[in-house]
Amino acid sequence: MTDSTPFRSGFVALAGRANVGKSTLLNHLAGIRLAIVSPKAQTTRHSIRAVVDDGSTQVVFIDTPGMHRPTTRLGRFMVESAWEAFLDSDVAVLITDATRPGPDGIERTFCRKAAESGKSVILAINKVDKVAKETLLPIIGDFAKVFDFLAIIPISASTGLGVDDLLKEIRSHLPEGPRYFPADMSTDQTERTLVAEIIRERILASAHDEIPHGTAVEIETFEESDEEHVRIEGDETSGRTFVRISARIFCEKDTHKAILIGHGGSMIKKIGSEARASIEKMLGCKVYLDLRVKTKEDWKNDRSLLRDLGYGPDR
Repeated sequence: MTDSTPFRSGFVALAGRANVGKSTLLNHLAGIRLAIVSPKAQTTRHSIRAVVDDGSTQVVFIDTPGMHRPTTRLGRFMVESAWEAFLDSDVAVLITDATRPGPDGIERTFCRKAAESGKSVILAINKVDKVAKETLLPIIGDFAKVFDFLAIIPISASTGLGVDDLLKEIRSHLPEGPRYFPADMSTDQTERTLVAEIIRERILASAHDEIPHGTAVEIETFEESDEEHVRIEGDETSGRTFVRISARIFCEKDTHKAILIGHGGSMIKKIGSEARASIEKMLGCKVYLDLRVKTKEDWKNDRSLLRDLGYGPDR
């Protein structure tokens, strides 16, 4: 960037229905794993930010919870969080799934609100690697009828196809502005938050379909320690050697608790072992992880608990 070239920056909301690939795209753009990914709907609950800085522009991507029709206080928080991120963004990217017909009702509502608010929107048609090319033209035509998008770009978040084109298009629409975060900063998420999400990801991968979305993870303790002086092999950059983490998993029913614990503790040991490996890779040091499961009926509507978990206006 020359002295005469203005620095450009802005916030870009990744919006769309649940399970269209927003988190996969965020991770690809960031170059590191920030958002958990699962084929199960409504995986993302928080708006997670990733910072992409190329020296002349800084894009702050916000991975928002999937838009859906909420039935609980938690669901309302997720939808409100998505809309807040959208309204606060400089540019929004509506992500749709090439394997499904569209636009559906939720996507039409998004387009209507975008028009009412005067927001600039780019349409990214994801998962194009899973469909024949000739199926894309009708999708593009149908979306073009409901909103005047800045651009419509076919992509595959999982393979990276078209993602560079999408990023180039986004950068071209950013306003002149400051560098909001240090150039070498990749996210504003705390380690505690990322650890809780990693644990929840392993629950999503291991438990039955009806259980994962009835669970939440609270990090009770996160203590760095010098009691063990062994780093992960090959990582000489981390200044710490050991982290002790205690986490509580909330579920809605005693039957769910029994399944999460498993026979002889087999399930919770599996979840803990897989989560610990991922956490050690992220933190760059040895980790002791203690997981406990607690039943809390209807926790998704418990205002106080939701606030403690980071969901809601008092987060």
